[in-house]
Amino acid sequence: MQNTHLRTYVKKHPDNKMAWYLLGKEYLGEGQEAKANYCFQQAGEVYEAFERSKAPADIWVDYQEKLVEMAEQKEKKHRVRKMWLTLLMLLALAGLPPADAPGFNRDAAEALASALESTDDSMDSESGNNPMEDLALVAKSNVFTAGAFGGGDQGEAALAAAWSGSGAKVQTSAVLGMQVAGNWTLWKRNMAVKYIVQTNSSGKLTAQSYDAKQCNCEPPEVLPEIKRLAQAWTAKQESAAALSSAMITYKKQNGSWPKSVAQLAQPFPNNILGDTAPGMTRMFPALLAMHQQGQMGKGKNTGEGTREGSDLPQGKNAAFVDTLGGKPFLQDRLEIIVDKSRHKLALISGDTIIRNYEVGLGGDRTPEGSFVISDKVVNPNGRSNGEFGSRGMQLSETNYAIHGTNEPNSIGLDESLGCVRMSTEDVEELFALAPQGTPVRIGKDLLPETAMVPEAKDRYRYTLVPKQNNPNKTYHWLN
Repeated sequence: MQNTHLRTYVKKHPDNKMAWYLLGKEYLGEGQEAKANYCFQQAGEVYEAFERSKAPADIWVDYQEKLVEMAEQKEKKHRVRKMWLTLLMLLALAGLPPADAPGFNRDAAEALASALESTDDSMDSESGNNPMEDLALVAKSNVFTAGAFGGGDQGEAALAAAWSGSGAKVQTSAVLGMQVAGNWTLWKRNMAVKYIVQTNSSGKLTAQSYDAKQCNCEPPEVLPEIKRLAQAWTAKQESAAALSSAMITYKKQNGSWPKSVAQLAQPFPNNILGDTAPGMTRMFPALLAMHQQGQMGKGKNTGEGTREGSDLPQGKNAAFVDTLGGKPFLQDRLEIIVDKSRHKLALISGDTIIRNYEVGLGGDRTPEGSFVISDKVVNPNGRSNGEFGSRGMQLSETNYAIHGTNEPNSIGLDESLGCVRMSTEDVEELFALAPQGTPVRIGKDLLPETAMVPEAKDRYRYTLVPKQNNPNKTYHWLN
């Protein structure tokens, strides 16, 4: 296909980054590198994504033909998809809070309402099942958030935030579904994609539900690439939560903010972070700026923030451009809750449970109250198979600790002298996620029964900081 067609299309649709990318490929094939480079610059993240994807050449041909076909259409189909009615009904029937209630987004609700009334929808009846549109969707700016689904809540707040946050620069917003257990939302690595809000080629906002029961439809399959990006996003949010919490501890201990990740990840006893995770160095400047500007830990984790008015760095090097609002999703400081009634230990951020492990306790010998992690040590007994296992986290200035065990059968029982026992895999993951200074609350009837431990392949990935042991001390915790 001659690039004349693509030039015409780009003039009519200058916001279509995929079209810019394809035009650049045409120019490159003709040896016009200067024009090609200009087109690639306009394509932005689409160029980066597809240069890495190595997609077959026939896909480009098919997609180019699709672009021309769309450009030559003289009449648009006038159809209101069932999805619009479903979305508006969800917002209305679920009883969104009044206009003066925190978190209510009237503009987003009105935008949905106006979409219902519109007869200018250019999406055809097969939208969501067209492989060419799906291909374009992966290439566009993918932004993620998550919402609560359950207990009468169907993610309306997250959907409204995704809707109002979409636009020319945010073309695809995916809402992941968190389950609800009582007052808690449950964070998982493999949360399902519930909605995708997208800016189509005509600049019009559209939405697709991926929950058959909710939309009363047969939704298309979520693209594997979207699923992969979603899992990478959840892993990134966990790393950001650990790093952010470590920065808070450093500030409390030193009276100033740290200048680098290295200041947090020192040998014992200055090991606020005992482990580092991929991407921490890259996200550190953005997190530091947010803390210094007092932008962290405000409101629920709904992704309702926007980039407007923010002094944070943007562009391809910005750390959280893939998160709705441009900030970490898990903004509240990490805390640990131990539920003696259910033998559970949870790592939480606000009202979101990130992990919920089964633990061994000591019944009435396990103290109740509030503590902090004051000491983090590798191999508390000098070896990984000692009675305290491979990791130990002391609770304030007490003889109690959260640690591993060489008696794995005691997990779930009251056989300790008061300490909290964890399996090796669990305690090592918790050690990596929870920095020094993490608040710990121990009591009864605090957590749901639901266990939330990822499969081995989905565990938190980390690198142990050297010299995390303490050869100068013999620990005498009440195991």
